[in-house]
Amino acid sequence: MRKLFFISLVCGFVAVPALADIYGGRVWYNRIGGYYSGNGGEFTLSNDGGPGLLLDLSAYIEGVTKNVLGSSTLPSFQTFCVETSEYVAQPMDIVVSTTFVNEATGAITGSGSHAILGSKPKGDNLDARTAYLYTQFAKGVLSNYDYLSTGVGRNVSAGLLQKAIWYIEEEPGGSNAGQSGIWITEAQNAIDNGLWSGIGDVRILNTWKPGYVGDLVYKKQDQLYLVPVPAAVLLGILGLGVAGWKLRRFS
Repeated sequence: MRKLFFISLVCGFVAVPALADIYGGRVWYNRIGGYYSGNGGEFTLSNDGGPGLLLDLSAYIEGVTKNVLGSSTLPSFQTFCVETSEYVAQPMDIVVSTTFVNEATGAITGSGSHAILGSKPKGDNLDARTAYLYTQFAKGVLSNYDYLSTGVGRNVSAGLLQKAIWYIEEEPGGSNAGQSGIWITEAQNAIDNGLWSGIGDVRILNTWKPGYVGDLVYKKQDQLYLVPVPAAVLLGILGLGVAGWKLRRFS
């Protein structure tokens, strides 16, 4: 009975929470000179001083992809937009999308992440290639991305990565030419060679004008977010360790 109890306990630790979008707080957006190109990223999302940014930013790199020079309100992190037909507001409420949907009907189909509206009436599920590229970016290891320059170099890199993301997500303004295409190919190769699967820990932040969360009239530009190691996984590891100790003790 004790063994069964602790096995059940482990299952409880590891179980994934029920599908539900997660409120991430209220943020200011900024586009710091030398970190963005054209109408796209890099965007800087930061604490607004009110309800505030509630997201855990521990997956980002200090001074490289979070709390970068020129960010006026901390904490902050660097991100890219998913769509070209929506725009940001000041400030914005952010909600972490935790579901995939049927892109024809809008019905929830399972765990994942989903952009609302954009170039598709029912929105767009996050592509694994976008998730790969943003993970590499956020961790400061994306190949040939000019992290060191805060001028022309990083500006160019930001524009090319934004175009790659738009191309993958089938949005107007995307491109698979030059470095954008190289990154897209890198992402596909990582998938084909078993080095990457699914969307990893990347989620889309669905954004709204404050006070109108869920109201499509006030829907704003969706942004990307890298989630740290989920608490459920950490609890699962802890649960497995405790369960193993107990099973050995009582066997």
